[in-house]
Amino acid sequence: MGSTEQSPVLTMAELLASSGYEPACSSGPRLGIPTGLKGLDAAMGGLEPGTLTVLASRPGLGRSTLLQNICQWNAGGTFLRGFPKAEEREAVPVLFASAEQSPEQIMARALSAAARVGRDHIRSGELVDEDIRRLKPAQSLLEAAPLYILAPAVFTDGQLVEHARHLVRERQVQLVGVDGLEAMGPDLSLGQAARALKTLARELAAPVIVTASLWAVSRRPHWRPALEDLHDEVAFAADTVVLVHREEAYDRTARPMEADLMVAKARSARPAIAADIAFQPHYARFSDIVAA
Repeated sequence: MGSTEQSPVLTMAELLASSGYEPACSSGPRLGIPTGLKGLDAAMGGLEPGTLTVLASRPGLGRSTLLQNICQWNAGGTFLRGFPKAEEREAVPVLFASAEQSPEQIMARALSAAARVGRDHIRSGELVDEDIRRLKPAQSLLEAAPLYILAPAVFTDGQLVEHARHLVRERQVQLVGVDGLEAMGPDLSLGQAARALKTLARELAAPVIVTASLWAVSRRPHWRPALEDLHDEVAFAADTVVLVHREEAYDRTARPMEADLMVAKARSARPAIAADIAFQPHYARFSDIVAA
């Protein structure tokens, strides 16, 4: 009796048919899932299914905020074209996993970014009438967003994989964000953790984004980071590496409230810098700088 198991070997004809690819010369570049930042999408081409993207920086420069912004924007939990009108777009179900933040911290960041109300006001409960006016529709927007939160104190082996598989199967999750590569498990090295996430992305056919620390302190002009500052095994496993840099963190007079998102590695695009990005720490929010 012959085996019915499907061969993992594909012809190019089968590969093209399964991908649904059709040549197009007038529809613009083919993008993966967008990040919500036009400058970053132009530099990296979006988040492609089955790939691992690493957001890396020195501490305190906003990589966790950037990751949560991307996840929240895709799930439809962010107002864009003028508060309180939400942009018309199809929400993407997202899993956001974090061992770096408590559920309460995640909630405060989400509300702050959506409503553009200061995080300090939300945490302290000292809200003015305008804050309350903005928070009510933001809360309704977030309640309806297909954004699933996993926030344990520490990830156990297989926990993230188990939840991700379940949510892809039952809730059609299309994007997985992981805040804290270093917290992936006490028995995993950074390289093993990165390879495990890359395997998960391939298995789920969904993009996985993870935050990671830069190990080396840059001595370059304006303290700009480079790919070599990231752990070698993590850089090797990643399909795309985005370095988060803010000159203001080192020189208070340099480019206040601006950020550079440096695409230092990209398998499907050239390295580039998305420079026209605003950083609003009080709102836990990155956004495109709109030309006057």
